[in-house]
Amino acid sequence: MAGQLDPRRLLESTGNGGGPRPDRVNAFFKLAFALWIELCMLVLLYGMYAATLGFGASHYLSELPVAGRIFEILDPETTVSHLLAFLLSVFSVAVPVLIWSVIITEKVHLDHQRWLANPVNRVRAIVAAAMYAAVFLLEVVNLYTLIAQQAAINPFGAPVDLDGVTKFLSQNKALGIFASVLIALVNFVVGLLTVLAAHGFNNARKG
Repeated sequence: MAGQLDPRRLLESTGNGGGPRPDRVNAFFKLAFALWIELCMLVLLYGMYAATLGFGASHYLSELPVAGRIFEILDPETTVSHLLAFLLSVFSVAVPVLIWSVIITEKVHLDHQRWLANPVNRVRAIVAAAMYAAVFLLEVVNLYTLIAQQAAINPFGAPVDLDGVTKFLSQNKALGIFASVLIALVNFVVGLLTVLAAHGFNNARKG
């Protein structure tokens, strides 16, 4: 009834003692865990790209005329190949996050036909699809290339000592491609989990 106090609300307000609400704490830990997984994915992709991209491997960033001094302080052994691998790994992680962020924020999943009725949104969808296709192919091609490189023989003609999984994937091309596609899909799902965790934390903070 109007004017009466709800005992449950009173217990919730007094039981917290002015500290952080449990839902906010849970949302914070979920976001922290999602960001940690994203960081692991970033490191994984960077290592993969650095191992497969040889472009500019002999050109050191410390030799640049202006910004070279900065790279010399940070790491004098950094090459163009390292910078390219870092940029590609950031791009590979950021694109799924941005796509899912737009989908969740603008509620595209609830009524995608209405959202696509806007010509501007159709252009955005095409650009997003093209960007994710580029990321997907980049991840699959580089991971499969990494598997193939591990299976190559050394200059002396002796086979490289491989672990069981790498050897198996290198001998079965279809499974090697499947593993590459799986990693790309995992990156896409991790992006979704990160966006959901960020929105959950934001809602809990506002609540």
